[in-house]
Amino acid sequence: MSRQERLKPPMSQCLRWIAALVVVLATACTASTSAPPTQPPAATSAPTAIPAAKPTSPPATAAAAGATATPNIPPQPTAVPAVATTAAKPAATAAAAVPATREAAATPPTSQTTVPAAGATPPPAKPAATISVKGAYAQASSVQGALYIARENGFFARHGLEVDLSQVGGTQQVAALLSGELQFGALGANEVANADLRGADLVMIATCSDLPIFSLFANKKYTAVPELAGQSIGVTTAGSATDAAAHLFLKQFDMLDKVKILPAGGTVPAILAAMDQGNIAGGILSPPTTSRAEEAGYAELVNGAKLGVPMNHSGIAVSRGYLKDHADEVKNFLTAYQEAWTYAADPANRAGVIGVLAKYTQSDERLGEISYQAMIPIWTGNKTPRVNPQAVSNLLQVSGVPDAATANPDQFFDDSLIDSVAPPG
Repeated sequence: MSRQERLKPPMSQCLRWIAALVVVLATACTASTSAPPTQPPAATSAPTAIPAAKPTSPPATAAAAGATATPNIPPQPTAVPAVATTAAKPAATAAAAVPATREAAATPPTSQTTVPAAGATPPPAKPAATISVKGAYAQASSVQGALYIARENGFFARHGLEVDLSQVGGTQQVAALLSGELQFGALGANEVANADLRGADLVMIATCSDLPIFSLFANKKYTAVPELAGQSIGVTTAGSATDAAAHLFLKQFDMLDKVKILPAGGTVPAILAAMDQGNIAGGILSPPTTSRAEEAGYAELVNGAKLGVPMNHSGIAVSRGYLKDHADEVKNFLTAYQEAWTYAADPANRAGVIGVLAKYTQSDERLGEISYQAMIPIWTGNKTPRVNPQAVSNLLQVSGVPDAATANPDQFFDDSLIDSVAPPG
């Protein structure tokens, strides 16, 4: 091969050079034809802000790039380090407070006394401990309504007493109070006087009613008390409140020696049952049994409340020994009882009172309403459930207990405690 042939490039290489040259020329032509004509910027136009590009690198790198790309950012003021130092102080303070916070969390907080606002009535202090006591009521009657309410509505509990309340006949309560099996009873002054005149030490400290909430009902063929001459009427037991009411009613009509008084089963419903069986012509009843008697067709010959002669129906009684040794418990009991009495007298509480009466008299809302109507004059007529001396004196005159008629009524009751917890005014 000649030297000229060796210097000639291969055909393939020439073709590659030609293709590259064509590409370069085409690119140059395209750029020259697509570029817009250059115009000077208007003197009044504001510079167009370029939106910051979304960083695609970690924050530190992006910050560094931003600092390089924007050299016209003015330098930071010299006050910035001072601000940074000031801002750092709360963090240091918070860090220093951590040990104190942990110490406070480890130490139980001390109790704080809240001072009530001027004119506000402070809530009653919670009792340090609850004391359990036993109480009783003689009959499932509305007369003991304030006692039921004191338990059901939490008045006893508010004053540190858990009262186990049950039904026990009046004469049976006497023995239970004297033995200490019961601490509080709800029985008539007749039972109290009968026991004390025989050497007991019971005392009545509040009343349930100083009017007899009893009625004398009889077969409808009898239209007046004198027509009962030669017949028998029933009471719960001899010496009970129903027995005293029977004597009082018959005395008012001069019928004491003309009508027999017989025990008839121990409870007021039992008296009505004896009437249904024809064993007695009539009986001494209390609400709500009075309503059942009316529905059965019996006639009411005497209404004790309407008769208006004071007679202690029943009251709260304790032994004098218990009163001496447990004065605080007795006072707390009476405080709760007074609050319940006030609650019952408020017409705004009517529905609640009726519900409690229906529960304890084992009746329904309709009969509870009748029981409420029988007692509301008693609760509203006396702001404080004090024992009326005349009501005790009248009872003693008809009790049949030896020496009762000549006894001093004051020896059977003590109003000083209920007066000490009575509301002002």
